[in-house]
Amino acid sequence: MVLFFLFTLGLVCWFFSTVAAGGAATILIPIITLFLGAQMVAPIISVAAIIANPTRVYAFRKFIDWKVIFYLLPGSIVGAVLGSWSFSRADTQTIQIILGLFLMSFAIENKLKITKNIIKMKLKWFFPLGLIVSFLSGLIGATGPIHNPFMINYGITKEYLIGTKAVNSLSMQITKLIAYGFFGILTIEILGYGIMIGIGAVIGIYLAKNHLQKIDINQFRYYTTTIMFFCGVIMLVKSLS
Repeated sequence: MVLFFLFTLGLVCWFFSTVAAGGAATILIPIITLFLGAQMVAPIISVAAIIANPTRVYAFRKFIDWKVIFYLLPGSIVGAVLGSWSFSRADTQTIQIILGLFLMSFAIENKLKITKNIIKMKLKWFFPLGLIVSFLSGLIGATGPIHNPFMINYGITKEYLIGTKAVNSLSMQITKLIAYGFFGILTIEILGYGIMIGIGAVIGIYLAKNHLQKIDINQFRYYTTTIMFFCGVIMLVKSLS
């Protein structure tokens, strides 16, 4: 029963996160915490993501911005190692509050369109972005679609946003999983749970790809901002509970 539940959870979460360019891991955080315990969250999500992300990479292989990857990926790998090392060694409550407020504020601002002067994202800024986001991901398990506002600001949307993030996320999660194993966090039980979520995620991704082709850019932005706001709320609730 538990394995079937995890399979279904992976399918549903990765369907919606593919349509909205991120958020599956953040949605999984409170559910995994409730049923399996907080210490299992980060490594289980990494196992599931390693299974799911190759599917995303393949499904959106024609929509990858390799210039962004060139700057984003090195920072993501370094940040993943540092974050994994810091896992369970630091108070993550403040980090989750900050990330939750950031996601919610961007979603609200995007919906209301109240910002008039926006600094254009530069290509070289993706290195420190990857470093910071991956560090936080390794530390608390997931950071939600934090990359999205920066990539959207740079001009990456829809399939290109999903494909580019998938390549970066796959490399980051592999690095995190190796680090978790090195630091003695990974177990057979965690692998089994993560694999079941990952199998469901693969099916969810293919279902989402077909749906994504049917929506326009405005609908995509609506999905993205909605899932960002929802993920922000989840992070705040979890940090304050």
